[in-house]
Amino acid sequence: MITLRSPHLTVRLDPNRGGELQSVVAHGSPNLLAWHEWDAPLSAADGPGYGSSELDFLSMYRAGWQVLFPNAGAEGVVDGVPVAFHGETALARLSVLSETVDSCSLRAVARLPLELTRTIRLAQDHPAVLVEETVVNVGARPVPFIWGHHPTFPAITGSRIDLPSAPTAIVEPTIPGPLATGSGAWPTLPRSDGGSADLSVIPAEEQVRVTYLPNLAEGWVALRPPLADGRPAVGLAWDLATFPHMWLWLQNGDPGFPWYGRARMVGLEPQRSWPFDGLVGAIERGQQIVLEPGESTSSWITMTVFPATDDQVTGISREGIVTTG
Repeated sequence: MITLRSPHLTVRLDPNRGGELQSVVAHGSPNLLAWHEWDAPLSAADGPGYGSSELDFLSMYRAGWQVLFPNAGAEGVVDGVPVAFHGETALARLSVLSETVDSCSLRAVARLPLELTRTIRLAQDHPAVLVEETVVNVGARPVPFIWGHHPTFPAITGSRIDLPSAPTAIVEPTIPGPLATGSGAWPTLPRSDGGSADLSVIPAEEQVRVTYLPNLAEGWVALRPPLADGRPAVGLAWDLATFPHMWLWLQNGDPGFPWYGRARMVGLEPQRSWPFDGLVGAIERGQQIVLEPGESTSSWITMTVFPATDDQVTGISREGIVTTG
């Protein structure tokens, strides 16, 4: 494990699991990421595989924040190579290139001829985690890939989600929860029972649902807990050119594998593509990134922590500075 510290945050991440962030703690706060320390189900890393990269991933999943590369969503075969569910990098052992008190750099290699370098740094003058990433094609032919981030946070009833101005929300038809399939203007969507749901408020009702927020006007999202909860709010800002879409995943008490009713979390996921059908589908729609031999591309994402407020967030900068109004 690597532990990073600043005057404002303590962050723990695991270079043996893709640089997965497992804990972000502000002074006096609980872990601001969702995280579960359960032993069951048996991890595919500790026993026989489950027969698919998706089930293997889920057997090892404990929440936190993963980078999804070179795939996000369903597994598939690209140029004869099987790319794993949510990308093999999420569970891969990364090389540690450098480590200081408040920063580290990690390198991952994919099944495709791609290398990903991740630099994770803590701001010194405010509570923010600054992530910069670069992908390079180390092969001799053009290579397609997609890219995303999978941060999850506790789904505290009554928490509010703020987004840039009125995006379209589209329901994933295979994981609709109580929502009617289709689309609508954020935040109100129809329910299958004839009512309506405000997607900007975390409900108490047990449900699992995925919605897509494509082509956002700006790259940021905020999650504000109720003031009575006593914990700070969190926000993300990201490079919209690389991650133009967001997946919103609500996991409230799913009784199935691997949750068994134990998890309540919300995923606020900046993504390169949508829907959830992975690199194969993204290539068919032209949503993939393609690097020529020797070419590279870079991107960034920031997580920031700020005092809980009833005021709606109206923006978050790359440095993690939050504006409200």
